[in-house]
Formats: sequence, C-alpha cells, structure tokens
Amino acid sequence: MDTAAEPAEPTYTWRKAPGFIRPPHPIPASHMKLLGLVGVATLLGAYDLQIFGLAAKQILPDFGLSENMTGPTVAIFRLGVFGALLLCLAADVIGRRRLLLFTVLGMALSTLATAFAPDYQTFLIAQFLVRIFAYTEDMLCVVVLAEEIEERSRGWAIGTLGALGALGAGVAVLVFALVNLLPYGWRSIYVLGAVPLLLLAWLRRRLPETKRFQEQAAAREKPQGVLDAWRPLVTLIRLQPGRLALMTLSIAPVAIGVASALVLMPTFLQTAHGWSPGAISMVIIGTGAIGVLASMWIGRLSDRIGRRPTISCGIMFTLVGCLILYLAEAEWLLAVGILLSVFGNLAVSIQSEAFCAELFPTAYRATAAALRFIAQILAGAIGLVVQGAILAPLVGFGDAVLILLCPVPLALIAVYFLPETAGRTLEDLTPMETAAPFS
Repeated sequence: MDTAAEPAEPTYTWRKAPGFIRPPHPIPASHMKLLGLVGVATLLGAYDLQIFGLAAKQILPDFGLSENMTGPTVAIFRLGVFGALLLCLAADVIGRRRLLLFTVLGMALSTLATAFAPDYQTFLIAQFLVRIFAYTEDMLCVVVLAEEIEERSRGWAIGTLGALGALGAGVAVLVFALVNLLPYGWRSIYVLGAVPLLLLAWLRRRLPETKRFQEQAAAREKPQGVLDAWRPLVTLIRLQPGRLALMTLSIAPVAIGVASALVLMPTFLQTAHGWSPGAISMVIIGTGAIGVLASMWIGRLSDRIGRRPTISCGIMFTLVGCLILYLAEAEWLLAVGILLSVFGNLAVSIQSEAFCAELFPTAYRATAAALRFIAQILAGAIGLVVQGAILAPLVGFGDAVLILLCPVPLALIAVYFLPETAGRTLEDLTPMETAAPFS
C-alpha cells in the first residue's frame, strides 16, 4: 500500500538580504531554528564577556584597585577555560544537548551574582564561573553547527554565529555608554545581561541532540557516562597529535599579542587619548555594526575560497589594525585601527573555530574544540600578565602591547600546513583509523 510522501521541510534563502550575507544554499527551517537557539546564547555570552574590558576603569576603583590590575584580572578570569575543558570532555560522552542546557543556566546565575559582588574576591569567583560556562557555550555551539549544517553552508553558519557574537559585543558597548547614568553603574550592566539568559534557559528545553552524536554514541561497544570523560582526551592526543599541534600553533601567537591589544583597548583610549566612555562606544559600535555583516560575509567567503586564505588575511588585518591603534595619534587613524583589528580578529576567530570543528571526528570534536580554546585563552592570559606585571612598568602601557604583537606573524606558518576543509564533508576530513568512537 502506498503511503503519502511527507511534506518537504521549508527552506530559507534570505532573498531579501544583500547577496554577500545570504547563505550560499537554502537552509532548512529546522537548521534555522537551531542556529537561533545557539546563536542567541553566543550573543548574550559575548555581551557578558565584553563588559569587564569596557568597564574596568569603573569596576576596579570600586574595589580599591588601579587600572594596571586589568590585565592580571582578565588573566585570572581566563583560567576558567580549565573548567570548560571538563565540561567539553563530558559533551563527548553524554551529549551536546545536556551540556548546553546546563551551561546557559550556569552563565545566567553567575552573571547575576557578579552584579551583587561585595568585594574583589567575590567578583573574581563569579566572573571565573561566567567564563567556565560561556567558554563551554562558545565551543559547543560551533560543534553543534558543524555537525548539523551541510558542508556547502557550514562556513556561513559559523560566520553567522560570529556575527551574533559581534552583535552581543556591540550591545555591551552601547549599554556601557550609559554606565554613568544607570542606577548602580556597572552592576546594572550585569543584571541586564542575566535576565535574557534565564529566559533562554527555558526556551532551550526543546533543543535536539545532533544526529552525528547520536550515531556515534550508538556505535560504542558499551554506554559511556560522565566518569568516562577522560577517554576522548587520551584517545585524541594519541591518534591526532599532529593536527592538535598545528591548531595550537595557528592560534597561540595571535592570542598572545591580540588579547592584550583588544582587551586593553578601552583603557588605553581613555588613558592615553582622553576618550570618554561615550566616544569609545560610538566608534566601537560603528565598527561592530560593520563586523556583524562582515562575519557573515567572512563565513560565506571561506565556503568559496577556503579557510586557509581567509584566516591568513584575518591574521594580517588584525596585526596591522593593532599596530595603527597603539601607534597613531590622529583620531581618524585610531578609528581605522579599531576597524581593521575588529574585522581581522573576527576572521581569525571564525576560521579557527571552523577548522577545529571540521578537522576532528565526532567522538572527539568537543574535546578538540576545548583544547584549541585552552591554547587560545592561556596564550592570551600569558600576554595579559606579561603586559601588566612585567612590560608595562618597564616600557609603558602602550609600548608593552606593541612588544607582544611581535609573535603574531608566526601563526601563518602553521596555517600553511593545515589541510583545507571548506566544502568537504566531516567524514571525508577524518582518517578512518581515527573516526571510530572510543570504547
């Protein structure tokens, strides 16, 4: 007996959007919903992570500390990446969905706790927890999109995720412009970030598990639990040390210099050039608005010309932008420096995340994403500590940042040896001997 065919799932092409930001191929409605559920978290997480860098000049004096503690404080925050590693290891054994539900709720509660921190130590603990959950969100959201979106549009989807992150950072800048007008100052900014996160935690209850994870979990010889979270880490290091090393070397030199340059940018502009919070916000919002569209274009471009050329250009744009930012005196040149550095850093971030999600098999994909992120965060933390505790007292705030930019071009060497991943299926990119799930 014949059965009626199921109706085709609606697809979206964004025909009314400018051509340079449209998806290269129609996107199924279910994938657009998935992109929305993970993308909103990326937006809110970027908002949350941006606040301290913007408002350090207002936050630290409340706790009796000087601006030279900005770098070391951010370095301590970034140690939360080790907690994120543990959560990502669990994601490779119990699933992406469970962890994404847990992390968005944890991010909401720790952000709210930050707003009510009575002293510096409590503030550190709350923001440390925020980083654990936010870093895990960042990594898992990219993993989910890589596993669900087809290869022809994968770069565009990850680029769109980057655009939402840039939008979240822009919203933080916009709210920061009102920091001297809001009741309770910087504390209100954190409250405004916590409320929508609580709503998102409720909306995510219907988030599906990825099909690729379900398939590889079913292929295991025996069920795995949280206590088996160490297995994907050990197996991945044993089977694919070369790719892990290349991923690390492609991002660490950039993070050492760029983390200091961008995190400390608002403080530098206020101190060295006398910019007001409002002036900083106006320039960053303008460049951020361009960055939102640029992220989607970068993702689409990388689907067409490849990940390696795109990330290489991003590295050079970031380096040139940061050099201009910390060397120029003219106001318009400073704005150009901000634009180039923001645009380039977006390209580097989007492509490094895409590379990592594509180069490793499903059984270890979240673990690999965590290891790449640890390399990025720790390299950035080292740069921040060296800038604030060693170089700044010797050569000055801005010159210390310029010295740390010297290793950035070394990342281009590692990028050259990475395999191209654009337009290829995840299974095609994974050697057969490394693709089997651990048992």
